[in-house]
Amino acid sequence: MALPFHRSQVRDMITRHTTFVVSVCVVVVAAGALTDTLGLALVAAVVVSVIGLIAIRRRVASALIEPLAHITSVTQAIAEGAVSGRIELSRDASSDAAIVADAINKLAARAAHDIDDLRRLERVRSEFIANVSHELRTPIFSVQGYLETLLDGAADDPAVSQQFLEKAYNNALRLNVLLNDLIDISRIESGELKFSFRSFDITDLIRDLIHELHIRAEQQQVELHTSIPDEAYVYGDRERISQVLVNLVENAIKYNVANGRVDIALTQQGDRWNIAVRDSGIGIPEEHLPRIFERFYRVDKDRSRAVGGTGLGLAIVKHILEAHRSTVNVTSTPNVGTSISFSLAEG
Repeated sequence: MALPFHRSQVRDMITRHTTFVVSVCVVVVAAGALTDTLGLALVAAVVVSVIGLIAIRRRVASALIEPLAHITSVTQAIAEGAVSGRIELSRDASSDAAIVADAINKLAARAAHDIDDLRRLERVRSEFIANVSHELRTPIFSVQGYLETLLDGAADDPAVSQQFLEKAYNNALRLNVLLNDLIDISRIESGELKFSFRSFDITDLIRDLIHELHIRAEQQQVELHTSIPDEAYVYGDRERISQVLVNLVENAIKYNVANGRVDIALTQQGDRWNIAVRDSGIGIPEEHLPRIFERFYRVDKDRSRAVGGTGLGLAIVKHILEAHRSTVNVTSTPNVGTSISFSLAEG
């Protein structure tokens, strides 16, 4: 709260009172022959002036000196690491002291926010390293185990050697997919991955995708269906949007049920095209939905590894679509299915 008078006014008041007191004293000395009554009046005036000076000094102390001392103390504590400290001044503090305190409080709040961000990033980095180490260790150890078994004599049995070689090869493929995903997400997050935006017909892309994945869908006893127009031009990076759709459709196949289905729908909404991938699979519990786009987050860890997931696919999808100024919408019901959709600008 601002003082009712400015510091220059305080100085003027002190100067006037001091001048008055000095003048009175001179008069008293020069007029020694005056009556006792007049002398008493002059003495009273001097006393009043002194009291006024004391009152002003106290007011200045509560308005400026004491707040500055408090500001200094709290600022020192903040500098030593207590960034949660804040300066709280009394109502008598001057407006200048209040401005300084507010500025320091804002700096402390920003420092506390930055420190929290650094701690969060360090935690994310540590978790990322731990997850990468675990994900790499699993296929490497599997390949090592199969090869050691073959070297120990299993290679002499053609049936066993063929089986072990196939398992080692599949784990090597899984390792390759994981490394490629790690490279992709690293390049996207660092800004090193350059996008090539242009107009292209997304219906051709969807038809190519269906042709590519229909054998895998048949192996999983899943039917692929589309609801798309003859053509629909969108603006984006064709290769990266293909990566998004492959990831979403593969997930819809992997986490489906026997005799299930996957539907890919394309509808126009104003100047944008909405793409939706729906499945009749196992679904995702509601409490997991906010986290499915985090790196290495798995709803069912055992099932994800069993079907060959790296835990990075949806994180890559999210980053690619953000680069296209699009958001991902997810709805899911356990044992009913999942729908994931996004939109792209008309090309």
